[in-house]
Amino acid sequence: MLDMSGTVPEVLYVFPYQNTKVGDSRYHQHDFPEISIMVDGCADYLIGDQHHHITKGQVLVFNPHTWHQDSQPMGTFSYQVHIGFRNFVLPGIGSDKLPFANSVIDLGNQWHDFFAVVHQLIDENHRQALGKQLLERAMVTELLVYLLRALPENCVADDQILGGEQPSDSPAEAQALVTQATYYLNAHYDEDVSLARLAASLHVSNAHLSRLFKTVTGETPSNYLTRIRLQRAEELLQNDQLTIKEVANRVGYLDPLYFSKLFKKHFGRTPSAQR
Repeated sequence: MLDMSGTVPEVLYVFPYQNTKVGDSRYHQHDFPEISIMVDGCADYLIGDQHHHITKGQVLVFNPHTWHQDSQPMGTFSYQVHIGFRNFVLPGIGSDKLPFANSVIDLGNQWHDFFAVVHQLIDENHRQALGKQLLERAMVTELLVYLLRALPENCVADDQILGGEQPSDSPAEAQALVTQATYYLNAHYDEDVSLARLAASLHVSNAHLSRLFKTVTGETPSNYLTRIRLQRAEELLQNDQLTIKEVANRVGYLDPLYFSKLFKKHFGRTPSAQR
């Protein structure tokens, strides 16, 4: 699983804003990431050259230098929270970048937890109390965690360095490729992920990906996938309400017997003994 220990951003602003004025905002971009949250109402967004109608409960993520503009249509209003931050570092990705291919985010089953924190953040922002900035920073960090937990519902971004079918084998490019592969596997471990599907998502050949992955990490993509699946299964087994079969299915295994064999081989105990 992704190690996010020590990942606490510097919050530049938390800006709740209600707009009833018809018209367009300025078409702009930032040199830091921004999260825009539609708490109520709706607005139209131009992101790059794509138009989106954003409604209550939707979330947008703008990585640095993503051009965007919101417009308020006639007869509508919007209540949005805009959050700017920086010095947010994910393993292998670097500073101030979230691994989403698209700006419109599907929160999936993280929606309720995410918006519970959003409303707490709004309340705290309206107060002038001791520790306000510290609490805002903690809440923004929590929102980022829920966004990353929603990765399985979204497309993972391809690194811009990977432009060709066979990237060169420089250390930086190899690390970039493998980092994108690990983010993809962490996002889709509960699906039927094959080496061919993984390689296709990164626009490289199976053999090229396997060779670089083993060189950089010391293990094959298949072994890495198995390890993160079993680590997640170990967590899920703490929930007595889930059967062994349900746990197996949630981490990408349709056959509970095969899952149990892998689990015992990895941890030295059966899934039942884990409970």
